[in-house]
Amino acid sequence: MATLVLDNGANSAKIGYSQEKVRVIPNCQFRSKTSRLKTFTANQLDEIKDPSGLFYILPFQKGYLVNWDVQRKVWDHLFGKEMFKVEFVDTSIIVTEPYFNFSSIQESMNEILFEEYQFQSALRINAGSLSAHHYFHTKPSELCCLVVDSGFSFTHIVPYCRSKKLKEGIRRINVGGKLLTNHLKEIISYRQLHVMDETHVINQVKEDVCYVSQQFYKDMEIAL
Repeated sequence: MATLVLDNGANSAKIGYSQEKVRVIPNCQFRSKTSRLKTFTANQLDEIKDPSGLFYILPFQKGYLVNWDVQRKVWDHLFGKEMFKVEFVDTSIIVTEPYFNFSSIQESMNEILFEEYQFQSALRINAGSLSAHHYFHTKPSELCCLVVDSGFSFTHIVPYCRSKKLKEGIRRINVGGKLLTNHLKEIISYRQLHVMDETHVINQVKEDVCYVSQQFYKDMEIAL
């Protein structure tokens, strides 16, 4: 029995079989200004020669899965012969979901995983819970930990004690990768050239050259 692990993020998906190398794939579809009639799915992004002016079609809005048509097409691509060639009846899947996910979304996901794909079994779990499980497994003497799960749409700060999350202590802030990319687009457009339509390019710039400062005031002095 194989176990497939899918970290189904709002912008990218991390997927792989347990004990094997993980692949990071865009969890969305794209249209290019040079080939508007064709829709590219997930890692088909690599086929686009000119990444400028890309139009995103995302399955998530504000951190929650709402466009099942797009999500199905991405999953069809991930599970199909082009990528993982999943044998559904002999495969279990672990798939992540956001904290405080809506029951309607959970029910739709269960229906799709079991009735459409026919996985042997499925586990929906928060990504932070997997991180906490790994932490407690590697450090069994520790009783508590704090997980900061910063994603595309928002960030959750979650306390765990004895491997269980303390729901009353969970805090959410509406700051994630999307906000930082949009802020960078605004700064560059105001100071240099207009890039408000270049989300993909600026997001790549952010990931390639931006970092979290360990000495903020010193770095600001250097920058100025």
